[in-house]
Amino acid sequence: MKEIKIVLTQTNTVICRTLKILSKKPYNHISISFEDDCSTMFSFGRKITWFPLIGGFIKEDINSGVFKMHPDTKCKIYKFEVTDEDYDIISMRLNDFILKPKKYRYSFLNVFLIRFNIPYERKYHYVCSSFVAHLLKGIIPFNKEISLITPDDYNNLNLKPVYEGCLYEYVNNKSACISV
Repeated sequence: MKEIKIVLTQTNTVICRTLKILSKKPYNHISISFEDDCSTMFSFGRKITWFPLIGGFIKEDINSGVFKMHPDTKCKIYKFEVTDEDYDIISMRLNDFILKPKKYRYSFLNVFLIRFNIPYERKYHYVCSSFVAHLLKGIIPFNKEISLITPDDYNNLNLKPVYEGCLYEYVNNKSACISV
C-alpha cells in the first residue's frame, strides 16, 4: 500500500477570496501530493504568478508561485492509502500531464458552470478539482460528474484528515504539526 495526500488550500488572492465568498466554503483550491510532507504538489492553476488569466497544469511548492506570495495559506490535508496497482494508475495518468503540460488548459468556463451545476467536459481542459478527480477516477467513488467536483466535495469522502492549519508550517515543520 502507498499513501497519497489531498491538499485543500485557501490563499489570500483576489480570485480565492472571491470564490470563498461565492462558495461559502473554507477551501477553494485542491492539489495532490505523493510526498509525505507535501513539498511538491500537482494541480491546475495560474501559470504566471501575477497574472491569473493564464492557467493550466502546474507543479506547486511553497517556495514559488502563489504559495510563496501567500505564506499564510490555510490548508486541510487528507491522506489515503491505495494499492500499488492503483498508485501506478494514478502515476501513469499524472505522467501524461508532466510530459505534455502545454496541451492542457485551465477551464475558466467550468468555474462558472460548476456554480450552476451544469456538467461540461472538454478534452484537455480542467480546473483544480476536476484534475484531481481525473487522476483518482475509478479509485475513489465520486457521486457526481467529474466536471462538477469541487474542492469541498473531498471533505465528504472517506479520507483521513491529517492536518489543518498553515501550509507553510506543515511543509517546513511537519514534526511540530498537530494532527486533526
